[in-house]
Amino acid sequence: MYKWKYNEEVTAEEFIQRLIPLVCDPVNTLWNCEGDMFMSDFHKLCEAARQLEQAKRDKELEEAA
Repeated sequence: MYKWKYNEEVTAEEFIQRLIPLVCDPVNTLWNCEGDMFMSDFHKLCEAARQLEQAKRDKELEEAA
């Protein structure tokens, strides 16, 4: 299980499904707007990065235990 929010854990499949709009939508905007990005898309990418970093830390701690 992967933490999504403070009191919410999701499966690996659900984790990936939730990351898709956080990454794909902003990247599509970048392509369509020739490198320009909306602040809302920047926020989505930052949220995706935060989720991935947290998942990595959690798995490292799990493996070390």
